[in-house]
Amino acid sequence: MNTRKTIKAIFFDIGGVLVRVDSSAAIKKLSSRLKVDETHIRDAMSRDLMVKYEKGHLDSNQFYENLLINCASSEKMELSEFKMYWQDVLFPKERMIAFLDRAIEHLPTWLLSNTNDFHYEILVEKFPFMKKVNGGTYSFMVASMKPESLIYEQAIRKCGELPQHILFIDDLEENVNAARSLGLNTILYTNFNAFQAELRGSYPELGHLL
Repeated sequence: MNTRKTIKAIFFDIGGVLVRVDSSAAIKKLSSRLKVDETHIRDAMSRDLMVKYEKGHLDSNQFYENLLINCASSEKMELSEFKMYWQDVLFPKERMIAFLDRAIEHLPTWLLSNTNDFHYEILVEKFPFMKKVNGGTYSFMVASMKPESLIYEQAIRKCGELPQHILFIDDLEENVNAARSLGLNTILYTNFNAFQAELRGSYPELGHLL
């Protein structure tokens, strides 16, 4: 990475970077409620179904209906009950959120996330950083998800900075590689200690934010 580039804005992924996503308890509750095995719940959340949902091709009601069909459960469940389970999977990663809060005080910060409307709703409700940042680009709103180029291009355009002046932080290598191919500076997030070392080594001008 070229440490001589001036970073003028930061893009943060949400799930895996600012928020820990753990659906195990929710799946257990759904399994009990629908009287089907947990593996059936996981299988019902197929890759194809999740992509359609997170690209906004399905709204939450349609996603929920498809999920119930895929589960082959004879039990009935209201959308409001499903929503309660579905939203109870997001947990703060305090050290990265603290870093984000410090970054907000010094330069434009943006969110760039693959997500869905129910998760977006609970993020806005329970995570204050959603209202502190300059803005965000969310897959279900733009009908594109990382690592597709379109979602990055939308985020760059919204930010108003050139890619070479933007730092993008994400926990998935394919998303980082796609961002790098478009000229963004990147950090692949694995854990906070490794993130600290990478930031200090590759972007020393941002070290004061740690």
